[in-house]
Amino acid sequence: MNKLLILPIFGVIIALNAKEIILTPKQIVDIGIITAPLSNTQTLSQSNLPATVVIPPSQLSIASSMHDGVVQKVYFGVGDTVRAGQTVATVSSTDGLTLQREYMQTASRLSRLESLVKKDEILFNEGIISEREFLKSKQDISLLSAELAEKRGMMKMMGISPTKTGVLSTSSAIIAPINGIILEQSALIGQRIDAMSPIYKIADLSTLWVEVQTPASVAKNIKIGDIIRTNLGAIAKVIKISSGVELQNQSVIIRAVIISGKELVRPGQFIQAAIQSPGMNSIVVPKNGLVRNKGESVIFVKTIRGFSPTPIKVLKEECTTFIITAPLKGNEQIAIRGLVPLKGMWLSGEDATK
Repeated sequence: MNKLLILPIFGVIIALNAKEIILTPKQIVDIGIITAPLSNTQTLSQSNLPATVVIPPSQLSIASSMHDGVVQKVYFGVGDTVRAGQTVATVSSTDGLTLQREYMQTASRLSRLESLVKKDEILFNEGIISEREFLKSKQDISLLSAELAEKRGMMKMMGISPTKTGVLSTSSAIIAPINGIILEQSALIGQRIDAMSPIYKIADLSTLWVEVQTPASVAKNIKIGDIIRTNLGAIAKVIKISSGVELQNQSVIIRAVIISGKELVRPGQFIQAAIQSPGMNSIVVPKNGLVRNKGESVIFVKTIRGFSPTPIKVLKEECTTFIITAPLKGNEQIAIRGLVPLKGMWLSGEDATK
């Protein structure tokens, strides 16, 4: 059976189970209690999270030499735009001379063999040689053509064009593999480089990511498709949530693709981000409508007979409000003034039940 506690100061009756503080309308006015409505929020936002602008790995490439050599010329600098197939540098190497010489020798052998096959075709039609001998000559042509095509492909990879004059070149062209912007230049004129050593690092900036370091407590509320807004104005959409945490700071990496304002940020830039996600039962509470006691956060919800102390969970603190979750509809009235006497009544009710 519930007992009642009477506070003679205000003549207030409190149910000792602390479920409700019973007040008359006159007592509410006398105590100076003022109420304000709650409101639902469609999003839960976490602000000022550290983030980095990242280039997707599939959009990075290098322009490099296929052989050892010395850099003769470089045609572009960091920040320049290049096109796929464009010559960005030239490298001098004896490896190219050897390959050109082998190519010319193979082409010469093929030319001679093609002449012989024409003669064999005439002899075969006249019945002088057998079909087997004629087919053997045609097979030799196929094998030599394949060898020549292989050497031509190797020369193309090395940036060397097949010579038509017989004059061999010591220079090979380094070709840009993709359309993009030069991010790094790793070699200078006169520098000796090894095969596959990068000369330029090139990036296609048509797509950029934002990777946000997010506390695990926040990351659990984030879903694919949520919106990220940066302090520089770029907007991104979440495409991946890391399944692990970073060892250095125990954060979860949230990856988002920039969908607006890509021109406002630069690859590698450190920025700040706010993540917006649909909030389940998220309610906006004025800061002056919340009281705390022993780690518990409580709001006083207006009832027919007075006020009900209602525990809530704070999801996010903003300048003048808290974003909370609680078993409420979100349109209730709560006390925003007169909280000191209300808290005293609430705690007195709790003490009386012990």
